[in-house]
Amino acid sequence: MIKSLKKHAAIALLSTVGLWGSALAANPVNVKFAAGPTGTTWYAYAGALRGEMLERLPDGSTVDIQGTPMAIANTKLLAAKRADIGMIFPPVAAWAQQPFGPFERKIENIRGLVGGLDQYYQRITVQTDSAIQSIADIKEKKLPVRIGTGPQGSLNEYIAKLILEANGLTYEDIESYGGSIGRSSLSILQDQFGDKKLDMIIGITTAGHPNTAQLSITPGQRFLSLNEEAIAHLENFGFARATMPAGMFEKQDKAVEGVGFSTSLYATEAMSDAEAYVITKAVMEGREALQRSFGSMKGWTAEGSVEPANLGAPLHPGAQKYYREAGLLQ
Repeated sequence: MIKSLKKHAAIALLSTVGLWGSALAANPVNVKFAAGPTGTTWYAYAGALRGEMLERLPDGSTVDIQGTPMAIANTKLLAAKRADIGMIFPPVAAWAQQPFGPFERKIENIRGLVGGLDQYYQRITVQTDSAIQSIADIKEKKLPVRIGTGPQGSLNEYIAKLILEANGLTYEDIESYGGSIGRSSLSILQDQFGDKKLDMIIGITTAGHPNTAQLSITPGQRFLSLNEEAIAHLENFGFARATMPAGMFEKQDKAVEGVGFSTSLYATEAMSDAEAYVITKAVMEGREALQRSFGSMKGWTAEGSVEPANLGAPLHPGAQKYYREAGLLQ
């Protein structure tokens, strides 16, 4: 009798697993994808990720890409259930849980799907013929420098504030010297820099970034490194020491010292395990195709996708299931 009950229980369990697997294969997945501003690397990533996902998700699935101010805004959109998946930088995901910096309250419902898609670096650029050799020059000489950075809500803008802070400067200090802080889209900053209406751009970049690459050609730019004190200051905020190699952009003949971080993909705990599983699986199975499309993704590894340092937030249980099946988690 006991053996019979065990046999029936096992059959029932296998049937349940089979039905769950069938549901995964049959149910369409419809998600809003918080990406980045049009014309940016993140927006291009989102288009490519969408393509790889739709190739592998069940028939009838949709991925609606949303243009956003990037990481900080994406975190808030996910928390408010105005997006289902989104790209965020791991330090930002970690800040949201504390809360810290741009987050006034804790955001504890963010869950990781895929980490370590690429490698970003801080970006401080000046005109090629600029006399400015470091951020420290601004304070020492009280230079009336016109600085451009990304829109409020972007990591471009927040890292600009942190880099200035690491050098004992605030936006108010810049303005008191006769300078200015402009917060705008990268396309507008590009035009202003090209017209010499900006002396410096502070933000973030990655290999092949279209905006950074264009400025390297016209009008030409020179990258500034961070000093040791500034690097140490930024490490306190979850950034990691990183060196932008020489030659990453045209006419860049020197390595640039500073900090770095990766792009990662997230959902919230409200997403079902089944949906998180199939999205994670679709992205990971498209990894090699994505790497062929983006040189900035060449360092993305299967192992790195699940590294805590590349997520800054707990993994979604559905993603955990995929990584266990793939042998990447115990």
